[in-house]
Amino acid sequence: MRAYPASDPIDFDATEPLLIDMESLPSGLRDRDIHLSEGAERRPLVLLTQDTQTAEGLDVLIVSQDSDLEMLKARLTSLVRRQARTAEFRIRMETAASFGVADVQPVSERRPEVLYLGDGGAGFFALRSALKAHDIPVTAALTLRTAADYLKSGRFSAVLADLTPAGGDAANYIDWGRAEASLTGTPLFVLAQPGADLSEAHLAALMVSTDLVEQSGDAEALAGRISRAISHHAASAPVLPAQLQATPSVDPDTGLFHREFIKAHLDRQIALSSERGEPLCVLTIKLDDAHTGRLPDLAQLTRTCVRDTDCIAHFGNGTIIISTPHTPYRGAVRLAERLMIKLTRNSDFDGLTLSWRVVEKRSYHTAGTLLAEGLSGPYTREYAA
Repeated sequence: MRAYPASDPIDFDATEPLLIDMESLPSGLRDRDIHLSEGAERRPLVLLTQDTQTAEGLDVLIVSQDSDLEMLKARLTSLVRRQARTAEFRIRMETAASFGVADVQPVSERRPEVLYLGDGGAGFFALRSALKAHDIPVTAALTLRTAADYLKSGRFSAVLADLTPAGGDAANYIDWGRAEASLTGTPLFVLAQPGADLSEAHLAALMVSTDLVEQSGDAEALAGRISRAISHHAASAPVLPAQLQATPSVDPDTGLFHREFIKAHLDRQIALSSERGEPLCVLTIKLDDAHTGRLPDLAQLTRTCVRDTDCIAHFGNGTIIISTPHTPYRGAVRLAERLMIKLTRNSDFDGLTLSWRVVEKRSYHTAGTLLAEGLSGPYTREYAA
């Protein structure tokens, strides 16, 4: 990252992270231009200050000591990912509202179950008890493979990876390059020790994390921070097709969004992608004519492979469209390959023939041209064995 002085007045519509030194900031500039509650929603904000209460309740990063700088890039990545997720939720609600759908309530009001990734230690049992007091049950997993098996049950709403030495330092024995696929879109919260030396494994874990929770204070204070982080994430969950069943937004045959919904929503996604300078891809999956009768089963399986920020729709004639915000071409290809691998391992789909293609948004694309390019091929052909 290269630092450069901000313009005056500060442009909160820009996409670059903004670092604000609260101690040296002239009071007049602070009073006139710094509106944290508004700016934090538009561009990533980093505050250099020892007053950790300055941004209480806001989605900004606090740098209070030199050692915080080592984790700043990974923390910024998590912050940008959170903000992109919240923005996708907002525009998806706008799209649903344009089809006459009223405010959507969460699928469940129950508190989430958390999967703890680490070998535990003396502090784990105290933390588990403190989280239980917040009505958050915790189950421990020692490896990424065990965690992936647990996640198949659908019970867990979040994974907490303990990267502190007291928790066994999960970063050092997990291949974090495989974590995105193994965790199947489940939010990953990382427990890190402030001021600790970071290894390459630590940085890799932080780069794929949803949020960072710093270990400080007693178990009760830590449990409170974890509970707030998980609750904030759940509160900003994008609306999913399952929440809109029997509404004008959803195709009744597949339970996915329908053609008109994805066309309208892609317009909003393209505008947001251009505004924030973030990548956006469209994945097109086509069933051969001989297998279109199996589309509902394929739709059900596909829903288990995508993230909640991915918008999945039935476009008609055995074609599934998945728009993937904040995802470059390679990321969307990995999503497609993950789906194909899951199909090959499911005997219920023996003999199924699929074709797929990924197109990344360019500056000249509209929703119509991006969809048309995805539908026109050429396709990568895959056979479910």
